[in-house]
Amino acid sequence: MLTTITPLLAAFIIRSGLTSPYPFTNTTQSGNGTNPNTTTPLPTNTTTPIEYHCEYTYPSDLTVVNARYPEYNQSHLHEANQLFMLRRELADLGEIATRVQFTALPSNATNTTCRLEFVLPRLDLQLISGFNPTFNVYQVERDTESIATWQTYKNNTDTAALFGQVNGEADALARTRTVGGVAAINETRCNDTLTFQMGLVYNARDSVPNYWEFVNVAPPGFPIQGFRVVYGC
Repeated sequence: MLTTITPLLAAFIIRSGLTSPYPFTNTTQSGNGTNPNTTTPLPTNTTTPIEYHCEYTYPSDLTVVNARYPEYNQSHLHEANQLFMLRRELADLGEIATRVQFTALPSNATNTTCRLEFVLPRLDLQLISGFNPTFNVYQVERDTESIATWQTYKNNTDTAALFGQVNGEADALARTRTVGGVAAINETRCNDTLTFQMGLVYNARDSVPNYWEFVNVAPPGFPIQGFRVVYGC
């Protein structure tokens, strides 16, 4: 029998205007010239400002999968669809991974680049432990109706190419926070739906499992944290 676990993290929901951690300034190039031997001003050439508008898309679904229940496909584990949870003591023994899926992205035909970003969770809104909770990210092909299980996760990670990696060491996370707290994982061509599987890299040390848990929060929730896809800039 599965035990429902209530997530220990809560997101404070408020409605407020938020600014992007990557402000792109408008650029204007102009050239003004004057001739010192005449009072007639020379023509002024001004280019139109180049504006970049970032579009942000947040996950439509996060699904936690657990090696202890390899074929479980009845509902979301822990009754949560925005919970991110990773755990690893020994590979395949009680290991926990997460599938993250994005929908409503630009189609492949638009030739638009989508960048996967990770907004570090606020320190008091996450549970993280172990000597090195670094995790791998794999891009997989899964439609929006597909059910994530541990078995599909394992099958995919055995064959999928590594898309990126998030360094979970304390020093690396501290450095990321000093420059805005956003890690750019990798980019790929947008394709309506993008699906990623994430799992920890290292086994436990001194019997302390590597572990990372938080709730993915999208606007208008606050603080924004977790995964998002960025395009258009």
